Amino acid sequence: MLKLSEMMKSKLVLLFALLFYVALTFFSSSIPFFWDNTIYSELSSHYYFNGFKTIIAPSSLDLRGFYFYQLYMSLAWKLFGRTLLVSHLVILPFIIGIVFEFYKVAKYFLSDKMIPVAIILLLLEPTFNTQSLLMGYDIIPLYFFMVSINLLLQQKFKLLHFSLLLLALSNFRGLFLVAAIFIFQQLQFYKEHKFFQIKLFIYYLPATIAIIIWSLFHKINTGWYFFSPMYENNDEKTNSLMMMIKQLGFISWKLIDFGRIILWLITIIGWYILSRRLRITVKFKLLLYLLLIPLMVTSIFMAAISNPIGHRYFMFTYLILIIAACYIIEQLKSKKSFIAVITIVSVTLCTGNIWLYPERFGNGWDSSLKVLPYFKMKNEMDRFIVENKIAPSDIGTQFPLIADKQFSYLTDSSFHYTNVWRGPLNTYKYYLQTNVINTDIPEQVEDVKRNWTVIKDLKQGLVYLILYKNPKY
Repeated sequence: MLKLSEMMKSKLVLLFALLFYVALTFFSSSIPFFWDNTIYSELSSHYYFNGFKTIIAPSSLDLRGFYFYQLYMSLAWKLFGRTLLVSHLVILPFIIGIVFEFYKVAKYFLSDKMIPVAIILLLLEPTFNTQSLLMGYDIIPLYFFMVSINLLLQQKFKLLHFSLLLLALSNFRGLFLVAAIFIFQQLQFYKEHKFFQIKLFIYYLPATIAIIIWSLFHKINTGWYFFSPMYENNDEKTNSLMMMIKQLGFISWKLIDFGRIILWLITIIGWYILSRRLRITVKFKLLLYLLLIPLMVTSIFMAAISNPIGHRYFMFTYLILIIAACYIIEQLKSKKSFIAVITIVSVTLCTGNIWLYPERFGNGWDSSLKVLPYFKMKNEMDRFIVENKIAPSDIGTQFPLIADKQFSYLTDSSFHYTNVWRGPLNTYKYYLQTNVINTDIPEQVEDVKRNWTVIKDLKQGLVYLILYKNPKY
């Protein structure tokens, strides 16, 4: 009987993972743009319909940073058609690329025996899977981050200029990761040579020059660099010290959420035990640097800005965390302990897709698979409203239900409800409410539940959607 080598097993599991994400993409091909992605789709649509005479976004859609995702998506639509299938397919190469780059990082730090375990845990990671289903905006910078890390580890510096440039341009938070990679490289150099090397900055020069040019160009055309005057009283301002501390608390919550707490426990406990036994290897120290430096740099910058913290912002941490936890698990000598720990980790990550907090807490609807029933229910509710000749303008609701189908489903015509965040609700004939909304004012919702009439009530999985009618009408 032919016995496969450990290396062959790891390659077969890698192939399975790649095919899994191809299948996942086709499975999700009817899922619309969701959450913040709808805003990016709207800007992509702007370029698609109006061309590229100027790449400066309209003020209402300008969310700082270079518009890599939006320009890429609109160009794909120009070439292949403005459809959801095309939108999903053009993100697929980045998803496949992330899996392959993850495999290479895992191969650097883990034995061939452990690589399949790491890949399987990646397949169970709630936020990465959900963002892959949703054509997530943060998929692209995650890919360039993983590429840059592998180029560093493999000392292929000639291509590092290019990957860092694309990382800086792919996402505003990509700038934080470029800075983190620079610090990581300096520490890596210091460990080998016992001094820092400022000349390493040459690899970061193209990214730095590109961002300076773009920032100046943007300033000339809009009058601002990173904080739009349209949003300065909302999500684009610097925080006070107290709010920074709260933001760091929110970040900590997101990091351990959706079952990832088990990975942190294994890594921290394992690090403690290995350090007590003087068995911390150079490779494990390097892995910890890779885990913690990008996390700390990004956290410091994110804590300073009032923008709400999303689970997806830290996907780069989740992937490296899986490898770090696998490094610790690999040290287990007992086969029974090995199997037991992997089973517990796998089950815990799977349950992460059904973690649900009380309403108005950040349930990360764009970052765990519990959101999937929402799309079918929203379409059913839309059909009910159309069939009963209820004017969408008479229906008040909040984000994300206010998304225009012209930009979520890429329809030819507009269909959306009215944004009534902060109210008052009593001027509307109907209110569409769901637990997917994170910004409801509890007093208003309680008043609606007590005094308004339920017209349509849908529930599936952990999601509900209810249409209420105002008793005044």
